[in-house]
Formats: sequence, C-alpha cells, structure tokens
Amino acid sequence: MKPYGRQLVDDDDVESVVSVLRSEYITQGQKVEEFGAAIAQYCGADYAIAVSSGTAALELAIKSLEIGPGDEVITTPITFCATANAVMNNGSDIRLVDIEESTLNINPELLEAAITEHTKAILPVDFRGHPASLPEISRIATKYGLYIIQDASHSLG
Repeated sequence: MKPYGRQLVDDDDVESVVSVLRSEYITQGQKVEEFGAAIAQYCGADYAIAVSSGTAALELAIKSLEIGPGDEVITTPITFCATANAVMNNGSDIRLVDIEESTLNINPELLEAAITEHTKAILPVDFRGHPASLPEISRIATKYGLYIIQDASHSLG
C-alpha cells in the first residue's frame, strides 16, 4: 500500500500541543496568530489566516470573493471532495476540466474552452505536492478577468 502522506512528530511537537491544551485558548489566541505569521513568512506572503482545515480555507476564499449562486468555478476532477464541496457550499456551480496525464493537475490547454459568461474563478489543485501550471493559468485568468483560488494543501511552501 502506498501511504497518502508521512509526518514527523517529535517530542517538541507533542509538548507544544500539550501546552496549548493546558492553556486558556484551544481554538484561538496567540498561538493561532503565531502560526499564521509563521506560515506567511514560510510562503513569502504578506499575511496568512489560520483556519480549521483546507476545506474551510477554500470556502472562506470563495465567500470572500463573493462567488455564489449563478456563478461557476472551474476545477479539476482529480482532487479531494472538499474542493468541489467548497464551491457547492457557496451555491456555485462546478465546471470540471480534465488533467494533464504527466502531472495529474488541471490541464491549462483545456481551460479556455470551459470558460463561460458565468465563470468567476479557476481553482487549480497542486496534486500530491506537484504545483499546477500557475503561469499559464494566471495568463488565462487575467485574459478573462477571473480569480485564481489555489488549493495548495498538498504543496504548502
């Protein structure tokens, strides 16, 4: 069996979790702010907002862009169900674009044919740590005035 992922949890990690569990705040507070700042620095971003899951992050991004009923979001069929669920939970429609066989990521050569007057965003997924073709996706998004919501859950940093 091929493992989905591997993690390294050492004694310092365990102690950090225990420290938070014994603190006044479990789901908010200074540690959450520190985590967001550390992620932003690691990724070279101006800021980051820590949320409970990748699903919550996608839903928040879609909602913050005011994408909703009647709008479409283009994404890939090869991803965790949270990607599509985040779109549907905001009342939007999903348009699936096939993948590149070599990367298993959305195929940018097929994007333009999927864009309609209702398309508001492209949601590429960095599948299994392999980044989607963002330069090409960005060129297409700019051409059509679309948002890009990158699902980088598999490739953070």
